Amino acid sequence: MAEEKKPSYPMLPAAAWWKLRDKFKQSIPGVVTDNYLATTLNTQARSARVNILPHLKTIGLVEEDGKTNQELARAWRDDAQYTEVCKNLKEKLYPDDLIAAVLNPSEERSAVERWFGNKTGTGASAVSKMAAFYIILSEADVSKQMEKKAPKEKSVRKQMSIPQKMGTKDAEAKQKDVETKSIGVPQAILPTMHINLEIHISSDATPDQIDKIFESMAKHIYRK
Repeated sequence: MAEEKKPSYPMLPAAAWWKLRDKFKQSIPGVVTDNYLATTLNTQARSARVNILPHLKTIGLVEEDGKTNQELARAWRDDAQYTEVCKNLKEKLYPDDLIAAVLNPSEERSAVERWFGNKTGTGASAVSKMAAFYIILSEADVSKQMEKKAPKEKSVRKQMSIPQKMGTKDAEAKQKDVETKSIGVPQAILPTMHINLEIHISSDATPDQIDKIFESMAKHIYRK
């Protein structure tokens, strides 16, 4: 007797889900090909054909012949209909025993993964991906869309106080000279000046380049 085939569930990555939704907001393609997905998701065509396209077909956004399900796509990209679309997909794709067993998937991810592991018999990586997509549909929250973050530049902040960096004797002499020239101005209220320098150094700068920067500052600021 042939062994019963284990069921499989969508493993569409969250990044692909949101990027494609953004792309569909601009224009819904008539046909979704591996090359279209590769361009949109910045990946290889083979990877898109193996890891993305089959799941889009399982979800129903793409028909078996590659054509886009226009009705579903229009509702999916619409923020006002997004929650309802996710709810319908969840009920269509997953059995009632999973939905009833885990009432709050976002807070009970381990329980979701355990269900997929027992049901599908797949490894930890596949189970994690199935659970992640199930949680996306369960949250049905358009505000969860990932924000694009600009790369951060490594910053090194260096504060310097010029009066403190001057030699003690030089500082005392300069102070006395100011006091001598300041007629009628009490010493207690003589103005002092502090300069704070903030330096931003690129993360790819070498130690030698950093040393040169501070060496140049010492030369031009302190005349050393």
